[in-house]
Amino acid sequence: MIGRRQTTGLLVLGACVIAIAGLAADATAQAASPWRHAYALPVVVGALTLGLIGGTVTALASLMAQAPTLFIRVEAVGLGAGAVDELVSTAVLLILGPLLGSRVTEARRQSERYATILAIQEALGDERPLPELLEALCRLLGDRLAATVTLAVRDGDRWIVAGADAPAGDSAAGCAIVTAGAVFVPDTGHETRPRRRLSTPLSVRGETVGVLTVERLGELTAAERRALVGLALHIGAALENARLAARQRRFADELAEKVRAATDRLATLDRAKSAFVAMASHELRTPLTALVGYSELLATRTFSSDEVRRQAEIMRRQTRRLAAIIDDFLDLSRLERGEAPPVRLADVAVGPALTAAVELLGGPQRATRVIIDCGPEVTGVRADPHALERILMNLLSNALKYSPAHSAVTMRARAASGKVVISVEDAGRGIAPDALPRVFEPYFRAPEAVGRAPGSGLGLAMVKALVEAHHGGVSIESTVGIGTRVTLQLPAVP
Repeated sequence: MIGRRQTTGLLVLGACVIAIAGLAADATAQAASPWRHAYALPVVVGALTLGLIGGTVTALASLMAQAPTLFIRVEAVGLGAGAVDELVSTAVLLILGPLLGSRVTEARRQSERYATILAIQEALGDERPLPELLEALCRLLGDRLAATVTLAVRDGDRWIVAGADAPAGDSAAGCAIVTAGAVFVPDTGHETRPRRRLSTPLSVRGETVGVLTVERLGELTAAERRALVGLALHIGAALENARLAARQRRFADELAEKVRAATDRLATLDRAKSAFVAMASHELRTPLTALVGYSELLATRTFSSDEVRRQAEIMRRQTRRLAAIIDDFLDLSRLERGEAPPVRLADVAVGPALTAAVELLGGPQRATRVIIDCGPEVTGVRADPHALERILMNLLSNALKYSPAHSAVTMRARAASGKVVISVEDAGRGIAPDALPRVFEPYFRAPEAVGRAPGSGLGLAMVKALVEAHHGGVSIESTVGIGTRVTLQLPAVP
């Protein structure tokens, strides 16, 4: 349909043709009048202004205006050189108008395609959800094509549709998806005037990722259909580029977040490591001081046998404490290298191991009672004796450390499906839910534990590493105000 602006231009061109024809009519006395070249002006202007329609109409108008003068001259002087020159000029005008107009029309269509593709790329450059992007594309294409536009794009296992209902399997859109080719419906049959519909797939590297459907009341020429097929390819590529860009942005954001989290974690670990080294250095002085002091007493004074045994027991405990600190240093080095602790498996009786751990941590002298509940079905585990001792002492030490005075700590062992399940349960203050997932991390200490009791933050991390080195498992349950239970599973003796 010719717009108001084009109609006005056509009327102006028609007026120019009539004026030039009038001037040319006054020059009929001159053979091969130079005024005949003025007819090219409205033809060129018409073609440049209105394209193919303008060039054709102005060429025909110029012919109609020039024909009377030409026929009069032919009748008056015959088919001489001047008349032939006039005929050639007229033929040139008839060819020039449509030819130039068609080139202008094609150039404009190409320019509109590029503008549409650029607008699509700009629309897809927005960081919006895919449904919103598709709706924006439908509005953009609908305005530019003066048609109803539907876009359906596959997003994983679902279809996202903008502009209309989802394409049915027997619809033109469904056929385009199945056949991976354009489907043209000359008349949808819904209205008196023909309504054309074209559905063409959106393809990326040979894979159909969606479908574009354009429906227009009126003509949808073959050239327009070809242009829409090409446009669909651009839309498919643009959608894929938008997805890749969005994926890259998400990856960059996730990477930045991971780097930030890793940096924070490294800073936290570095602070915890420094605190551990400072604490361990301080802890080393205590057993060394005790060992030096008691050994000097034994060497320089005479004591009764009972007093010697008492001092020897103190020295033994301080020696074990010193060995435990050194083991922590060695384990720290292994943890940082990602190495599993070395274990030498043997058959170890569970009941005696539980009793030994209690005795090593003070026995009946402690204010907190320790209850050992070892089921009769429990015999032994396949474990490294030294590693099992460290596991039990770490768990029992934590339970005693955070339990109130005169409360009870229960060490329980049961057999279950080829495993021995050992749990250590206290009645302490418990661990907050947000801190619970991190208790097995090296150096981590729950905020409520810091300041209440000394610790390195390595105990539970080493328990987990040692248990997993035995192909076992460890878990923790805790309720604030009620207590904490740590449960581990180790392979039973066959």
